[in-house]
Amino acid sequence: MPLLHAVGVSAGCALAVAPALLPTAHPTKKWPYVVMALGMAAGHLGGVFLSLSVLALLTAGWLCGSPSRRAESGHHIQDFVVMSILLVLTAVGGPLSGHAHAGGSPAPMALVIGLAWTCARLIRVLPERDGTRTVIGQDLCSAGMAASMTFMAALSL
Repeated sequence: MPLLHAVGVSAGCALAVAPALLPTAHPTKKWPYVVMALGMAAGHLGGVFLSLSVLALLTAGWLCGSPSRRAESGHHIQDFVVMSILLVLTAVGGPLSGHAHAGGSPAPMALVIGLAWTCARLIRVLPERDGTRTVIGQDLCSAGMAASMTFMAALSL
């Protein structure tokens, strides 16, 4: 189980930071990916790191929500909020309370939210009606992170 946990966390963080490592015309678009990767990694440490990562993720989501930032970062505000919710739900309750993915009664709710988030992001990866896709990297990143967080929620059951 610890090996699966380490693999899931590593995969989620790699998927979160991958778009920031790709060359892009707008370097300002990279910061949301870095915040998500660091937030996910810190949130898995539990304790005070969980609180700090949730605060950082929600702050970054709020910054992405401003009209000027929304054009740069797309739909990341929802990803920041859902990631924060899943980190908190999977850390509450159970024998290892305070550690990410502690289990307990919120774990099934986290799994349902994670599955819905993953499906919503996978739908965005599908080709649009006119056949164009301009932000597939961003959508794939979000779908991968959602799947990773859903896997973590499943481990907490």
